[in-house]
Parts: sequence; C-alpha cells; structure tokens
Amino acid sequence: MVLIKSLTNFLFPEENICFFCKSQMEHEGEHICKSCSNLIEFAHREINTDSHYLEKAYYSVIYNRFIKENIHLFKYEGKSYLYKAFGDLMLKTIYLKDLDAKIDIVAFVPMHRRKKAQRGYNQSQLLAQYISQRLDKPLLNNNIVKVKMTKEQNRLGMLERKKNLKDSFKVENCQDFKDKEILLIDDIITTGATMEEISKVLIQSGAKRVYGLAITSSKKI
Repeated sequence: MVLIKSLTNFLFPEENICFFCKSQMEHEGEHICKSCSNLIEFAHREINTDSHYLEKAYYSVIYNRFIKENIHLFKYEGKSYLYKAFGDLMLKTIYLKDLDAKIDIVAFVPMHRRKKAQRGYNQSQLLAQYISQRLDKPLLNNNIVKVKMTKEQNRLGMLERKKNLKDSFKVENCQDFKDKEILLIDDIITTGATMEEISKVLIQSGAKRVYGLAITSSKKI
C-alpha cells in the first residue's frame, strides 16, 4: 500500500506542491511556485498562420529552455499531471483575449489511436479537458478523429507538413458543433498546419468559427 501511494503521488502530485519542481507551495490550489514562475516568459501572442479556416491562433508563453524541457516531460516522459500547470498558463491567455466570451465549445488536436495507445494519453486532450472544466464549456471529446498515421511534424518543412496532414482528420456527429465557435487546443504551434487542417474539416462540416490556442510556439518570428 505504501508503494502504491508513493507511485500515485509521483504520477499525480498533491495540490500543495509545484508541479514543475515539486517544491512546497504557500497556498493550496496553485500549481506553479514563484521560482518556476520566474522562468516563464508570458507572450499571449497571436500567431500568423495565413489560414482561410482558422479565425485566430494564440500561444501563451515563450518557447524558452524551461518550457521546452517541461513540454518534453509532459509529452514523452509520462508527466501527464503537468496539464494542470500548463492549463493554468493557457487560461491566462483565454481571459486576456476574451476567448471565454467568444467560444461555445472546446476541442483538441487528436492522436491516431495507435500513437495514443503507445503513449498512454493525449496531452492536448488533457489540456482541453481541464480548460473545458474551468470555463464550464462543453468538450468535443470524440468528434475529431485522426484517421491516418503521419510522420512527426517537427521533422518536416512547411510544404511537407501540409502534404503529410492532408486527409488525416475526419469529424463525426457534426450536429454537436454546427454553427458553434470552437476553441481548438494543442500543446505547441510551429507552422499552424495541424490547426489549419482540423479547422478546415470543422468549418466545412458546419462550425461557425475556430480559434486556436497552444502553450507555446517554436515558430521563428
């Protein structure tokens, strides 16, 4: 029982410690300590995606060493609990840009089922679930499906990314988002090709507008 409790605390830290560095917090309910907060550079920046389908796209923080390392832990090292800390950063952008007043529904970039089975979770889904709950907005949980296994986008150029993603996504139960404004959540934006492709199928299937939001962007300005 002691081993199980210790493992649970490692995977899902208690509410009174910093999710990034595990230091003790002064106030309950917070997820980021002052020391880690000082390493985070807020941007709340709109990114130019040159999209015909994506209304606007934003990211919350600068892609510095601290964020890069922790996103790697979040995506590839099983630190799934970091969705709360990253979700809180994204909520700041949502309130600053008044996205909470504009959108009706929250959605996320899906993974192919085989990739999700390998990783054990979809980090973008965890972020979207948290944001959906905090905003008290419905979540499109199974409406966007990735139907094609694709290469890792970060290894491809702009044109290759678009070709790689072509016909990768489909939508189901269109009545759930018809004439709705959607907030599409991802962990990182590089060129915006993924959000563009998903926004296209959503708009073509009846969505009114799609806004994008990520933790950060590795796109060079």
